[in-house]
Amino acid sequence: MEDIYQILDVLDQPEACVLATIVRVKGSAYKKEGSSMLFLADGTQIGMLTAGCLETDLAIQVKEVFEKQKAIIVQYELFDEDDLSWGQGAGCNGTIDILFEPVTEKVKEHFQIVRTLLNYQKPVIALKKLDVLGEYVFIEEEGDPFGNWSGPIPVIEFTTKIGVMSGVPTVFQQTYQPKPRLIVFGAGPDAIPLVSFAADIGFSVVVCDWRETFCQKKNFPRAEELLVGFPSNLLKQISFSPFDFVVVMTHHFQRDQEIVMKVLNQNIKYLGVLGPRERTNRLLKGDDVPIQIHSPIGAAIGAKGPVEIAVSIVAEMIEVWRKPAYERVDHLWTIPD
Repeated sequence: MEDIYQILDVLDQPEACVLATIVRVKGSAYKKEGSSMLFLADGTQIGMLTAGCLETDLAIQVKEVFEKQKAIIVQYELFDEDDLSWGQGAGCNGTIDILFEPVTEKVKEHFQIVRTLLNYQKPVIALKKLDVLGEYVFIEEEGDPFGNWSGPIPVIEFTTKIGVMSGVPTVFQQTYQPKPRLIVFGAGPDAIPLVSFAADIGFSVVVCDWRETFCQKKNFPRAEELLVGFPSNLLKQISFSPFDFVVVMTHHFQRDQEIVMKVLNQNIKYLGVLGPRERTNRLLKGDDVPIQIHSPIGAAIGAKGPVEIAVSIVAEMIEVWRKPAYERVDHLWTIPD
């Protein structure tokens, strides 16, 4: 779901590496500001910045950064449809600026702090100077800033916005958000494709069920955690966060009702209930289904069968996760006086 999670998984290795980040996009491009890619000295590449049309030239630029150990910014024009040179001919009707940075041991140490904060469900904002390459700072709401930064740090609002800061055109801001967690109540056969798809796109998945026969690792190899027990006990063990997605699909009316009534008022990102809306209405003891419950669950794509329904649920969750960012994409934040 986010490039940073894949990158953080390998940054604790001793291998020399270069981090490439899209810092500015004009027009259309395959990926947007904040998208990152890691290049290791042995040729390994983590992540993607384009649909494959620039990666060969990116490797050439990375070689220069490895040799000189200095950050650079390279602009690629993607307007033309011919293929006369690397970085051209994509026909995407836009330009992208990519920042290449050598990842020093100190940078690795700072990213490990970022990883720890994200694991504690704390968003982190990164600021990078585009006029003095190599200067950066990480900021989280409750702690002291850390990084390599000279001069005053711009006043920021904690936001999901990513891009060159309005009012400070030489500073790039990026927000790293904690990895979203999907908690699935119900380990029946129809939960198997949902858990697999969600894990593939970057969710940390927890599967909960009182039926140990269903709730097993062999059925859910991509789940990070399996919790066996009745809802009354499991709900006491789970500490919900604003980054949580919950899907209720036990196919047991009383169990579903217990879960929905307990989770309804939790501060979570998404609550979806499998089954017709009329059933959800009965789960709520006749009350109207509130707007925060997705019922019927999933994007309206006419899905049939467990696999297609899983696709529709994941599509809806992606929309909920991304919507706050892309709704405000044309309204960049301002720096308070």
